[in-house]
Amino acid sequence: MKEILLVCLAGGMCALDTTAAWQVMLSQPLVSAAIAGFLTGTPVTGAAVGILLQMIWSGSIPVGARPMPDAPVASVCGVWFASALLKHDPGFPVPLAHLAGIVAALAVGLVGRETVVFERELNRWLYTRFQSRLGAGKVSDPGGLQLAGVTLAFTRGFVLCLACVAALSALVGPAGRIAQSGACSGAPVLVVLAGLGAGVLFNTFVRRSKTRAVAFVGGLVFAFLLRNFRG
Repeated sequence: MKEILLVCLAGGMCALDTTAAWQVMLSQPLVSAAIAGFLTGTPVTGAAVGILLQMIWSGSIPVGARPMPDAPVASVCGVWFASALLKHDPGFPVPLAHLAGIVAALAVGLVGRETVVFERELNRWLYTRFQSRLGAGKVSDPGGLQLAGVTLAFTRGFVLCLACVAALSALVGPAGRIAQSGACSGAPVLVVLAGLGAGVLFNTFVRRSKTRAVAFVGGLVFAFLLRNFRG
């Protein structure tokens, strides 16, 4: 329970860094994942998950008012999930745990994007209310408005992280049973991870929508050939 509380606090603090405060790179997936890896006692998992998430989300550019996936909170949740899988079953394939953490992070990022929209609506309402009170001469210092925005950003990140960790914790047991059944072995998952990494790296330099699928498939083929060559 203490670990979950620390992880959720880290999620809230990293969410603050996105726009509301600090701006010291805590919201970058690699940094957020590294913090989560330190808190869960699995720094290698934090680095492995964070590197791929950083590459995946490094090309995300907000267009207009379109919100981005909530990368910092998602990274924290993804690392926690991967760490929980490894702690629940010491024999759990490490590559499969890392892949599960990445998939979980991508899902949390999409959910978090919707909560960002809700946070913006609340901030808009707070600003409109402040403008009305300012025009009426009831307030003059915007410090309270700024504090409300910071508090809202932290609360959203903390609550989102807590809710997602609670949901993901229900999947730890079933995922462990699937791994024990041998349905997913470590070697094929390692190939998928290598293919994903190669595809994302290629897409970083060649940004065209049609190249993404080609990059991923090409990365899988490259990883498969490399594995067979080494074998």
